[in-house]
Amino acid sequence: MTRSSGGRGARSKPPRRDDPPQAPLATVTIDSLAAGGDGVGRDPGGRVVFVPRSAPGDTVAVRLTEARRDFARAEVVEVLAPASARIEPLCGHFRAGECGGCQWLHVERGAQEAAKADIVARGLRRAVGAGMVLRALRTEVSSYHWRRRARLHWYRPRKSARALLGFLAPRSHRVSDITGCVQLVPALAQALDVLRAALAPALGRSGQIELLAGHQGDVQVAIRGPAGADAAAALVGQGPIVGVSLDPRSDGPGPGRARGRAQRTSWGQPHIELEPGFLGRADWFAQASRAGNLALLTLVDEATAPRANARVLELYAGSGNFTRRLAADTADYVAVDRRRPPWKPSGLANVRFMAGDVAEVAAGLADSGARFDVVVLDPPRAGARAALAPLAALKPARIVYVSCDPATLGRDIDTLAELGYRAHWAQPFDLMPQTAHVEVVVKLERVDGSAPASG
Repeated sequence: MTRSSGGRGARSKPPRRDDPPQAPLATVTIDSLAAGGDGVGRDPGGRVVFVPRSAPGDTVAVRLTEARRDFARAEVVEVLAPASARIEPLCGHFRAGECGGCQWLHVERGAQEAAKADIVARGLRRAVGAGMVLRALRTEVSSYHWRRRARLHWYRPRKSARALLGFLAPRSHRVSDITGCVQLVPALAQALDVLRAALAPALGRSGQIELLAGHQGDVQVAIRGPAGADAAAALVGQGPIVGVSLDPRSDGPGPGRARGRAQRTSWGQPHIELEPGFLGRADWFAQASRAGNLALLTLVDEATAPRANARVLELYAGSGNFTRRLAADTADYVAVDRRRPPWKPSGLANVRFMAGDVAEVAAGLADSGARFDVVVLDPPRAGARAALAPLAALKPARIVYVSCDPATLGRDIDTLAELGYRAHWAQPFDLMPQTAHVEVVVKLERVDGSAPASG
């Protein structure tokens, strides 16, 4: 890893005579990194300015792209004085400003970790003020080549011989044609090469492709959008690809979009072994890195113990990632999500899967008089606002909340405090280096003393 030489970005092209007038330049010193990935500084008038692709400590010349009374957004025109945290990005697509998959490839890892710790502290400040222990950020994932799951986009220009295949450009729906990625595990990088060569010529106007790598290096591919079935089927056996599914329906824009009653078709292996004894499928959610998922499983296991003969409810259970680790030896284990997974963890006869809206299912359980000793929840980024009152009505002694968004987590912890639960500790993880994403596990206990006071 090398420092940026000189630290100066490309200057703007001189305006042509018929170009609209450009906003004047301003000099901004970057103080911190925000949850969305932008650097944050203030303009000469004191207004907060969000600046993508800047590093804490940079002094940059910027041009405003959006101006409001309370804040502004800007783009870097020139790095006047680079911060010590600024490094040379390893990815040419990032250097060219083409790919929005990473936000912080230009920021050294230590500064990334400090920023994530600060983002979590700000998001959970009220809970910390009420006595919750905020633990130090844990780093369980290598800086590069950690991603075992990826979502690609494609777009095929008119009369083009092949579709553009890659990630979306920063703050755009434009697809950047990506020839490689420093985040992908080797198996996904090999699969990307195969897709570019063998599938891109057979893709329709627009769509998405999801990739998932198993622990043995095999890859499953899920294609959503108009694509040639013969080309999709022929992917099986090429490189590490062992299974392919095609759903020709697409939510993407533009003509040529498949409509109607088209059905999902699959070839090769319908699932892969994501981790020993645990199945995965490309179109089902999985943690982006194997090492990060192991760290989460271990901590949630510890935080929910003891579970022997306990009644456990898991909300937003997904494909059963936590279920397989937590359900053994419990008296009753109920896993809830909007749909049942296409498999059931082997040897866990005590697990009941309930499909439906999570908040409505939890409310129904509470209305029926059900009670649980432990509740585990891992909601999407929007949090679990609608499910919190039903959850509290189930009167669990302990709640373990896994979150990928400190802001909605802080909001939900505050609500649970009003419902009678005290946040005991929070553990943040840096599981997605080079991005602004941060994962947090929080343990809460019922205030009436039915749960132990420590642990």
